[in-house]
Amino acid sequence: MLERRRPSERGSGPLRRASLRLLVCGLLWFSLSLGAGAWLLSRQGQQTGPLMLLREQDGPHVQALRQRAFTALLERAAAGVPHARLTCEPAPDGEGVLHCAVEGLSAPLRLALGMQERVRVWRRSIRPDAASPLLRPGEEPELVWRDDGSLEARIGGKAVQRIRFPGHEARLGALARPLGAASLVIVIDDMGQRTDAAGQLAALPFPVTLAVWPHARHAAEAERLAHEHGLDVLVHLPMQPQPRRNKQPDPGPGALKEDMGGDAMRAILDAAFSRLPTAIGFNNHMGSRFTGSRTACRLLCSQLRGQGLFVLDSMTRDHALLAEEARRQGLVSARRDIFLDNERKVPAILAALDDAAEQARRQGVAIAIGHPYPETLRALREWRMDAGREGVAVVSLRRLIWHLAVHAEAE
Repeated sequence: MLERRRPSERGSGPLRRASLRLLVCGLLWFSLSLGAGAWLLSRQGQQTGPLMLLREQDGPHVQALRQRAFTALLERAAAGVPHARLTCEPAPDGEGVLHCAVEGLSAPLRLALGMQERVRVWRRSIRPDAASPLLRPGEEPELVWRDDGSLEARIGGKAVQRIRFPGHEARLGALARPLGAASLVIVIDDMGQRTDAAGQLAALPFPVTLAVWPHARHAAEAERLAHEHGLDVLVHLPMQPQPRRNKQPDPGPGALKEDMGGDAMRAILDAAFSRLPTAIGFNNHMGSRFTGSRTACRLLCSQLRGQGLFVLDSMTRDHALLAEEARRQGLVSARRDIFLDNERKVPAILAALDDAAEQARRQGVAIAIGHPYPETLRALREWRMDAGREGVAVVSLRRLIWHLAVHAEAE
């Protein structure tokens, strides 16, 4: 005979299971609510909440995090520049700034540019609502030159790291000054064939940049004179030109060609810069065919990333693409505005210098390129007293390069 259960006994099992489910759901809902509240509190705390108070109380720890971040950027930049030897230690006066020295460099601006390139990428990666003690909303990393020739890394205007370049302080201190309302840069190509031209250019009362053929007979002497007189040096890099009258002009040894692969380009670049270690970048010699090829320019510029090299497009053809592709790759680049000596006569060159000065007044900055012709050297000596230069400052290329590097994002 079957045994009958009481009503209370028949319902006790399902009731217990329902109660258990209700308890689990309640705990889950409580946990989710608690997590959401904490998340909202953390977002509000970016400005006034507990997280901000914690960060403010933990100042030395945050400063140490920031110092390590900048040191990592510095180490990566140093890896792209030959012979860089880096040492860092806390400031002896306890100011909370990490002091670093970079020695062994022939071209310290290259390391600064390499670091600026990485800071720019870092800045672009910052989310406006990021909750991090490393970078708070409204604070950005930046690099600022000081009058003593050191480079200061800052976050939110507060110094985190100071980088010195022993032996280069005098020429780097000028980078702390902003460009004036009208600035002109003068570059002289084809240097290294004779030594007398370099000496005459170094004696001018304003700075010029020497673009030196790396394989020229007197390339090392031209570079030495430039370095002794605080002048900037570019590698004057031969590139493939367009044929003329069914003949192919010879750009000289170590030329880049349109159909080269990346490894071949890399080998030419390494050889050129090893011959001229103080060079801060390059401009093209000839190259009317090469600089018209987007593929060739893009491949070349891809070999240059992370090395702090400046690219000057000499504009030896209409619609040259070298500067454009360099900018797309994150490199600091510019285009030539005026050729000074297409007509090798002193009055014509003086007029071209006046045109370059007028373009600087109109644009804010202009770049003129000339050659070490006797007529050009004479015109440069005479032009220093010419009224056409009034209101225009002839500045070193390095000052223009840093100006472009700092303003790259705005442009």
